[in-house]
Amino acid sequence: MAAAVAFLLAHMVIVFIVLAIVFLFVIVPAYLIPAISLYNIAKNAGHPYPWLAFIPLAQTFLEYTLPKRRYKVFFIDTADRKMMGILVLCLANFGSGIIAGLNVIPAIGQILDIALAVFLAAFNWRKMYDMLRTISMDHENALIVSIISLFIPWVYAIVLLINMKKEPEFGFGNWATTEIEGKGLATATEKAEAPSSTEE
Repeated sequence: MAAAVAFLLAHMVIVFIVLAIVFLFVIVPAYLIPAISLYNIAKNAGHPYPWLAFIPLAQTFLEYTLPKRRYKVFFIDTADRKMMGILVLCLANFGSGIIAGLNVIPAIGQILDIALAVFLAAFNWRKMYDMLRTISMDHENALIVSIISLFIPWVYAIVLLINMKKEPEFGFGNWATTEIEGKGLATATEKAEAPSSTEE
């Protein structure tokens, strides 16, 4: 009996050590690397709440609202990035539960499950692409990195970490004063390249 208890305790200790190692070397970095990167990018951009990067759901919302580009994916083309951030968070957190209730209807639930996965992947790709463009990455590289990151999320996190000190495409500190692309106000780059109104 004592040997069995000792054996069980030894296994519990081993499981605890393995879980602690996974937590310290996988889960903590997976949380901290994007959080630190987004915090610095938001701070450079002049966002009033860069600390949102350290709150899991708010971190995703921050990724949707930091870029100053129209949000374009599938049939969606909108300048309301806040609404898209809220919509995606609702779909990601409640969509599966709602669809599970529809599984009583033959085939409908399964089709909606696949559609939800495709839409969430596309929304996630667009979010990453826009963030990469925000840190001044060119179109081709942002496209390649965002597609690879759909399958290997660490790539996106590491690229953000490496580039977190770069000037945002709309300039340092201009987040609050720069309108989203397509709403009338040019980006900092376009302003710099535009001729002055006093020039003939």
